[in-house]
Amino acid sequence: MLDTFAKTMRERINRPLQYYLDTCVRCGACIDACHFFAASHDPAHIPAYRMLLVKKLMQGGDFDKVNLGNWWRATTGFDAPTTEQIRKAVWECTGCRRCAVFCPFDLDTGLLVSAGRFSSYSEGFGSEMVAEIGNAEISKGEIIDMIKEFYIEQTKELETKLQEEFAPDLTIPVEKEGARVLYVPLVGEHAVIPLAKIFFAAGEDWTLSLFTATNHSFFTGDMAKSKEAAHWIVQEAKRLGVKVLAYPECGHATRTVLSYFEDWFGDEIAGIERINVVELAAQYLAEGKIKVKPGTFTTPLTYHDPCNLGRNSGIFDEPRTLINAVATDLRELNPTRELNWCCGGGGGLIAEPSLFQARMEGGRPKVEQIKNSRAQWVVTACENCKTQLEDLNEHYSLGVEIKGVLDLVADALVV
Repeated sequence: MLDTFAKTMRERINRPLQYYLDTCVRCGACIDACHFFAASHDPAHIPAYRMLLVKKLMQGGDFDKVNLGNWWRATTGFDAPTTEQIRKAVWECTGCRRCAVFCPFDLDTGLLVSAGRFSSYSEGFGSEMVAEIGNAEISKGEIIDMIKEFYIEQTKELETKLQEEFAPDLTIPVEKEGARVLYVPLVGEHAVIPLAKIFFAAGEDWTLSLFTATNHSFFTGDMAKSKEAAHWIVQEAKRLGVKVLAYPECGHATRTVLSYFEDWFGDEIAGIERINVVELAAQYLAEGKIKVKPGTFTTPLTYHDPCNLGRNSGIFDEPRTLINAVATDLRELNPTRELNWCCGGGGGLIAEPSLFQARMEGGRPKVEQIKNSRAQWVVTACENCKTQLEDLNEHYSLGVEIKGVLDLVADALVV
C-alpha cells in the first residue's frame, strides 16, 4: 500500500526532516495545539501521529502491530492507516506550525506535510486544483508579453477611477524602470486600491508588478516549481532596477519572499530589500510620510494574526500599530500572537472545494475566539484569512464584518 508515496518520501528526506522523524517521542504536547484535532479528534490530525504514520510507511512496517501506548489508544482509538488517513494527514493541515510552538523539541511538522503533499501526487491523490493554479502561475511568465497590453489597459482604467474618487494626481505606474519599490499584488482591484492610495500619500516612487505574489506550488510541496514561479518576479525586479520588493497582505507569499528567496536566488536578489506592505505602511507612519486621522473607527474590533505573517514571519507589532493609529477599540483575541489559533483556511485549502467542510470544522477554535472577543469587526492582513473568516462568518452566523489592515489605513489617510 502506498509504495510510490513511500518511495517519493524517502527521496524528499533531508537532514532536518530526518531529525524530526528520529526525535519525535510522541509525548502528546502537540495534540491540543492543532485546530483540526481540537475540532475533530481524528488521529490523522495529530501532528505526532503524522510523523509516525509517514515513518512507518517509509519503513514498510506493519501498522496493525504498532504499539502506540495506552495513552494514544485511549485518546484516538487507533485503526490501521489507509490512503484516506494519509490524505487527511497531509491535506487537512494548514501548515500553521502552532504545533511547533508547543513541541519541546521544536519539531516542525510543516516540513513533513510539505514533503507528504508532494509525495501524494506520485501516488495519484492530492488537490489537483491547487496544483493547476501553481502551474498557471509558472506559465504566466511565459506568456506575459501577450497579456501585458491588456493588463496595462486595465490598470489605466483603475487609475482613472482613483483619480476621480481619491486624488487627481494619483498614478499607478507599470514597468517603471528605476522605481524604488516594486509592489507585487494579489489578483483583483482590492489588492491594488489601498496600496495605490498609501503610496500616493507617502510620495513613494513605485511601480506595479506584472505578476501576482501567490505561489500555489508552495502549497503542493513542489519547491522546484515554487522557485520557478517566484523567479519571474525576481527577474522583473532586477530588470527594473528596484531597491525594494514589497509583497501584499498574503501570508504564504510573504513567507516565501522572506524565508526562501535568499536560499533560492542568492546573489541574484542581493541588494533588494524584501518586505511586506504592512511593515512598509508602518514605516511610512513612523517616519511621518503618511498621516492618518486618529479615532476614525470606533467600532469594537479584533485582529487575527495570520500564521505565516505572525507566527512564521514575526510580523506582530506593525499591524497593531496601524490599527491603533486609526481605531479606538482593539480587543485582543485569547490566545494571541504566537499562540493564536489558525483560522483553518491556509495551506491552499481555500483553493480546494472538496475541503470546505474540513475548513469549517478546523475553524471552530477561531470562531470561539471571535465570539469571546465580542468584536464587531475582525481585521487581518492575509487574503486567505479574509476568505476563510468570511466563510466562517456565514457558516456560523457570527454577524461580524471582515476587514483588511491596509483598507483601514487607506480609509483614514489625511491627504
